[in-house]
Amino acid sequence: MNSMTKRTVNTLIATALALGLVVAAPTGASAVSTRATAKTYTVTATLKNAKNLTVMLVGKSGRLLATQSIPTSGKVSLKTPKISSIAGATLQLVNGKASSSKGDYYGPVLVGWKGSKLSSATRVYTRLKTSTKTTLALGTITVISVTKQQGYAAVAKASTLADSATKTQVRAVKGKPSGVGNYGKASSAKLSAYGVRAQAPGDKCSPVNTSTCSPDGKELSPPSGQPANGNQPANGNQPANGNQPANNQPANGAPNGNNDKGATVEDDKLLGGDADDDGLPNAFDVNDDGDTKTDSADLETPAPKVTGDESGACTAVDFKIFTNFKATQPGFAGTINAYGTGAFLADATTIPKAIGSTMSMVFSPIATVCGSAVTKSELKGIGVPYAPAEYVSLGDKCSTGDYQWTIGNGKMCGSSTFSDGYTFSLADLPSGQDTFSMRVTTADDKQYEFTASAGFVFVTHPMLLGYQVGETKGTIDYSAGTPGPDGTAVNAPSISLKQADKLKLSFYRPQRLAIDGEPGFGEEKPAFYDLGGFTYLPQLPNVANIGQCDSLSAIDTVMTVDTRSDTAVKPTMELEWDFYTKCFVPKSVTWVTGDWQGGVDITVTPPGPGGNAGQKLFVKGT
Repeated sequence: MNSMTKRTVNTLIATALALGLVVAAPTGASAVSTRATAKTYTVTATLKNAKNLTVMLVGKSGRLLATQSIPTSGKVSLKTPKISSIAGATLQLVNGKASSSKGDYYGPVLVGWKGSKLSSATRVYTRLKTSTKTTLALGTITVISVTKQQGYAAVAKASTLADSATKTQVRAVKGKPSGVGNYGKASSAKLSAYGVRAQAPGDKCSPVNTSTCSPDGKELSPPSGQPANGNQPANGNQPANGNQPANNQPANGAPNGNNDKGATVEDDKLLGGDADDDGLPNAFDVNDDGDTKTDSADLETPAPKVTGDESGACTAVDFKIFTNFKATQPGFAGTINAYGTGAFLADATTIPKAIGSTMSMVFSPIATVCGSAVTKSELKGIGVPYAPAEYVSLGDKCSTGDYQWTIGNGKMCGSSTFSDGYTFSLADLPSGQDTFSMRVTTADDKQYEFTASAGFVFVTHPMLLGYQVGETKGTIDYSAGTPGPDGTAVNAPSISLKQADKLKLSFYRPQRLAIDGEPGFGEEKPAFYDLGGFTYLPQLPNVANIGQCDSLSAIDTVMTVDTRSDTAVKPTMELEWDFYTKCFVPKSVTWVTGDWQGGVDITVTPPGPGGNAGQKLFVKGT
């Protein structure tokens, strides 16, 4: 494992992954510089206890080299496209569409271990080593269940094909990789056992002149390009760095462009790497840097990359997916929260209905791969019940510059039919481990496949409780009744603002559901976690072209980590926003009187990768 920059040690989380595996299809080709040595490899095995699982062969670069739904016989044969080397490749398991965990990541395959017996091993091996053979037989592999959704598999006899080098060993307890059972969330213990050094910018480091170590032997800044915590506010009511939008996203909510990045990326920071040696590739690990702070809540988490060729001849590519879950109806109709009442209570009925009605899934476009422009993009789900099972063309990008799919009605960009409509239940809600593949065709007539998961998924909205403008206070009584036929609730407030006014808000934080391996998962009544440490900012979508007001971005430092919801306490959060000074003045915009068309969105985003939730306020300037 390579040297790592210092991470903030906090805790807890979300089911957050932002994957991005890339695969060159058999019809494609490696970069020119590697064609002479490129080979096609075939990995064979017979898997036992593997009903409803899919096996993937993932390269160290993060490329998906081959995939196969495991048949009843258990026999699989995984054939790669032409690649420069099989070294560093791993086998990974995903739940199939017929399983109860439809399309979620399951766990790794062990190809060897240190010592005579797997049952007592504290170090196991998941990677294949360099091989001159083009057919690699792993024999019988048995799947071992750990939780309802997770497990791992192991060869019957430690294979001579396993890479047993110290830097690639995986921490284990009695043969079980440490990341299995909690999606890698609590996998940060004793990183020093692998020679990993937690360092701060400016510390001495080696080897020099690498991506984390300067030519003069000094540790560089966090690789994600994010500032260290020194630029963060002292409390949740103060704005964060006004020069950075939340989650590094532009005003329309789309992620930054995903093109070739033009820089070499260390193996441990690629999606096929395992930065914290817990057995889960970065692509499937909710805490891939092992700092005890899961990626969605981690401002400093590395942004994993993939490359189009195992040799590194092609520069790194990003592929991101996130979800939008906002309540925009007048009178707070449609708003749900774990602390709500009546129609506003998040439960087994209201959550699936709200997600099916309003959630959209956003796919960032891939512009170029290996230097060639993308001319066509297609998408499918891998075992995901609400997604097409075979590739469907994404068509033209939406007006937002990305692809926005409303998953309940199957529409892409709001009108084009992309998939069948889907009615959700609590058992098959979109999850952070739902897996998708995007296939792109480039101008030089090559094809590449990218696989990714949806990232962090909200299941409730921020819920406004009260507000204050000057000496005027207002409260929202959600128990006063359900919204009427016109969508307006009897408790809907009217918020009027003067130019000099500051708006104070009090509200419940949004929540997520417990994930497999956490307290509360699988209980009959949904177990929620309040989302601590997230970023809050206002968006004014149609007010004088202001859009996102970055200077009012604030990070919640009162509740710093995700905390299981407490219906007895019902913790709240407060914000104070000065729209004129912080939003209008910086953009030289005159104060707007009358109704602010489109209102004000309270937008909540994770500091790391993931989606966003929001609540619309209807405001009138006076």
